[in-house]
Formats: sequence, C-alpha cells, structure tokens
Amino acid sequence: MKKIFLFLLFFPPLLFSQIAFDMNIESGNLNQVTTSDSVNYSVTTISDIGGRWFYFRISGVQDKYIRVDVTTSDVNRPLYSYDNITFQRFTQAEAPQINRFQKQFEQDTVFVAYYVPYTFSHLMDKIGEWKTNEHVIVDTIGYSPKDLPMQEMIVTDSSVPDSLKRRVWIHARTHPGETPSSFHFEGIVEELLSGSAVTENYLKNVVFHLIPFVNPDGVFYGRSRTNFDNVDLERDWNKSPAQTTMEVNALKTRMTEINDEKVFSVFLNLHSQASSNCTFFIHTASSTSDYFYRRQYQFAYLNSSDNPYFVPNDFSESNLQSHFPEGWLWSNHGDEVLALTYETPYDQYSSDDWVTNENLRYIGARTLHAVAEFMGINHPERFVLDNDSATVSGNSTVTDAGLTFYGNDYIELPAGEGGEVLFESDEIPAGKYSVFAWWKEDNSNSYDTKFVFNHDGTPDTLSKTQKINGGQWNYLADINHTTEGPMQIKMLQSPNGKVAADAFRIIFDSPITSVKSKNDNVPVGYKLEQNYPNPFNPSTTIRFELPESSDVRLEVYNALGELVEVLAEGTLGSGTHEYIFNSAGKGLASGVYYYSLTTKDQSLAKGMVLVK
Repeated sequence: MKKIFLFLLFFPPLLFSQIAFDMNIESGNLNQVTTSDSVNYSVTTISDIGGRWFYFRISGVQDKYIRVDVTTSDVNRPLYSYDNITFQRFTQAEAPQINRFQKQFEQDTVFVAYYVPYTFSHLMDKIGEWKTNEHVIVDTIGYSPKDLPMQEMIVTDSSVPDSLKRRVWIHARTHPGETPSSFHFEGIVEELLSGSAVTENYLKNVVFHLIPFVNPDGVFYGRSRTNFDNVDLERDWNKSPAQTTMEVNALKTRMTEINDEKVFSVFLNLHSQASSNCTFFIHTASSTSDYFYRRQYQFAYLNSSDNPYFVPNDFSESNLQSHFPEGWLWSNHGDEVLALTYETPYDQYSSDDWVTNENLRYIGARTLHAVAEFMGINHPERFVLDNDSATVSGNSTVTDAGLTFYGNDYIELPAGEGGEVLFESDEIPAGKYSVFAWWKEDNSNSYDTKFVFNHDGTPDTLSKTQKINGGQWNYLADINHTTEGPMQIKMLQSPNGKVAADAFRIIFDSPITSVKSKNDNVPVGYKLEQNYPNPFNPSTTIRFELPESSDVRLEVYNALGELVEVLAEGTLGSGTHEYIFNSAGKGLASGVYYYSLTTKDQSLAKGMVLVK
C-alpha cells in the first residue's frame, strides 16, 4: 500500500504587541499582516487565480478589540471559532462591510475563515464513518502531485448486479476554497446512507460514483481556486494527456472506464460561488441541443421545487466550453449524460436566509431525490406517475412545447367539458400519502382544474388553478389510502381553460391511525392556517383552503394597518392554496404583521412575527 506523508508548510507567526497571526493549520491561508496601532490590521491572502479563501489563527486577543480588513478577499460576514470545530458568523455589527470583521474576543485564541473549513483530515474521518456502511466501497483512483489520494466512494447495493443499474457521478472541491460544496456533498451521502426504504431502493437501481475531493493538494495547502502548482483543474479537460494535470488525468481515466461499461445518466459538478444564490449553469441550446437544453431545465426545476433556498430565478445560462468537464463529456457522449455544475453560495441565498452547514446538507438531500425523480426511479413510498401511462378520453393533445413540463411530454385537454385523463398507480400499501402535481405554466390554463382522487373506491374532488406555479411540485392533498391497492387520480376537462395533465408525485407520510370519511380530504369551509415558519426571516408560507371556486384577495398589513403586499387576487379553485411572503428588500422592521384572506362570503386574518 502506498504510504502518505503530509507536511504542513510552516510559517512563523506574525507578532504585534503580543497579538499573533498565523496559518499553521491544515487548509490555512494567510500572506501578510500589517498594523499601525495594534488595533487595526490589514491582511492579504496567498493568491492563485483568486484570493478569496482565507483561514488563519489569531492569538493573544482575549478581551482585546481588533478590526481586521482582508483586502484580497470578497467575504461577507466571515466565520470564527474558539475551538476550531464549531464556527459561527460574525454579526452584522461585527462585520459591517465586505472584507472586514471587528470584535472584542472572549478567548485568547480564535480561528477565522471565509466559510467553515472542510479539511482533508476531516474528510478522512468522514470516509472512515461512511465506509462502515455495507453499501460503501472506498477506492483510490490516483494520487496528486503531493502524493495525496484521490478517493472514490462507490455506493450501491451489491446484491443487485451492476449491469442492471444506471450510473451517477458526483464530485466536489475542484476549487479548494469552495467549502460549502463539501457540506452539500455530505448531505447527498448522508441521505443516500440513511437506510430509508426509498434510498435503499435507489441503491438497488443506481451505482453512485462519488468523488469528495477532486483537488486534495489545493484543499490541504489552503489554495483558493487551484492545485498546489497553481493550475485551475476546472479548465484542464481539453488538453492532451501529456499536458493535463495528474488529477484530471486520473478523473478522465476512471470516467472513461465507467462509461465504457454504461454511460452516466447524471454528472454533477459541485461548486460554490460568491453570488448570494444557488445556481445551475445551464448550457445554451446553441452550444448543445434543444433536447439537452430542455432536459437541463427539467433537472434544475426538480432541484428548485420544494427547496426554500433555491428558486428558478436563480438559474444561469452559459455556452458549453470544451475545457470544462461538462464539455469533455459532451464531446465524448453528447446528450446521453445530463451534466451540470451546481453552485451553492457562501453567505446568503436569494431568500436572504444565511448559509449554514445544516441547510447545505438539506440541499444535498434534496439533490439526491431530484436525481432519482429525473431518472424515474420509483418506490411505493415515493413515486411519480407520469402521463406516459395515463388513459385519456375525449379530445386531447400530447405536446412537448416549452421548458416547464415533466418527463418527455404532457397531455393537454382543450377548454370544454366531458374529457378526462386517468392516472393509476401500482398497488401501494395502506397509509397516509401526500400528493403533488406538476404542470407546465400557461396563463391560458384553467383556474379551476378538477382533481378526483379514487384511492379506495370512493372519489374525493378538489380544484386547483393551473395558471401559476408551473415547473414545480404543487401540493394537492393528504390522502388516507385505507387499504392496499392502486391509487387513482383523474383530471377533468374544464370550461375555464386548458388542462395540463403532466405528472403526480406521491409520498408516503405515515401509517393510518384513524379512518376518515370520504370527504375528509376536501375542505369543508374557508380556512386560513397559521403561517410557517413563525416567527420568520425573511420568508414564510401562508396556506388557506377554499370549499369552492371563489374570488379571493390575500393581503399582508403592518401593525398600523398599512398594506405591505397583495399576495393573491382573483379567482381560485376549491382546494388548498399556498403563497410565500418574502420580506426581503421591502425595508420591513422586526415586529408583528397581519395577513388576511377576503372572499365574497367572509374575511379571515392572522398575525405573524418578523424577527431580524
């Protein structure tokens, strides 16, 4: 076995009246420190093709106020730790502007970083935990110039032959300073190894090839965007083997070996960006193909659906370039591989929520389920009914126009009456299930689409507008499926506009604890629920139920009775409706706000609390 010897470069601490700065820690990055008064400090980083990443230790600071400007970075509210394990963000007052932090520290030694460090040693500890799982094999696909292993985790259920499975490749930390991508990656792994019936089914259908560190040298030695030799590995994919770095050659060799057996279905390249939002860099149709362009959008919509930290407005587009890994895959396999870069931020999401390790892991779990939904992997506790197996009666059109539908196409019923589309599941166990619908957004769709649930031979009906909220999973209802057997969902033609019969997602929630009457799934009166979360910052969800199609107005007011925002106005069908109130950018102070639902019959109102 090849032995690994790790040596940290030692830099003498920079001393200022008993206050010392140093970077003699794994992944540390600090270049020069200057001061004129031992209170105000100016710091520069060791830069490669970017100087963003920093991570250093300051000693001798207990009960001393200091102000530090990291002049070569672009950090917005960095993080600090007294034990180098638990990190917290500087408050707004402690980090009042980009690249600055100021504080009177409570302990003698503090560690400061651009974002929470995710070191090579920490990864080795995590891999030690993960490989105890029976579904994990850890292999080394090559070594870096500094003799560090490039490790691959092969995660699958070995009781099922690999020849029957699809392939997914996910890698992270090409740019070593992008530590949020490692927590994103960690969320994927931990969800995959959670032992749930759903994820165990993923392992029976997919071989996951997971590369936690593309660039171990850069991570270990605290680089920002390059390896130790100042090469950006992200742009090293279109050269001859002799001109290519050891790291990228190792990746290409392993990817070619896998693709020669069966080509990846999905390739994800996890990164992090300075912009305050998640994004996919969706490759333009002109640089790929119309088919591939739409498939990228479908995958992106699946990731943003159900995701409070990622919305379609966050998506970006770019021309596919041959020097990126996605370009190499396109050159070799065309549109067979759904290949995308997924960026997470360091500071805030577009919702204004602050980035944490916990919500990055949540995004990772959501990424895994989006991958499965994209590939059509179903299990009785979580499955998608697509229109390709639906039964249609009456006039209809099958179309693949637009970007916001699910699967290969969708069924469209013109405005009218008498037609219907029937979706039917396989046999599923008894239980409570949450049902969601997907449709292409179109203003000519019906505002009063009828959904009829026949889950035990007894139909329940609710209505939903299809004019809005296309390209996402829309909650319809919780259904008590009281006996084992198929669940049926029927969509009825509407005189109020087109009906888009596209797809349903059904998720098992819990065993049934009591038997409801057949109408318990449908609202029996107007109901305005308490917003969630409450208190909130910056966004919260407001849900209400209508027993019949109604003209409604949903408004938010401040404590003085002044209108803040109209969230909904117009005719909505019967059923459950959700709207998100986002306080970001509205100049609202902390305090109590009110939301009201007004119909022709009554007005309902509740209070909610904004906490900043």
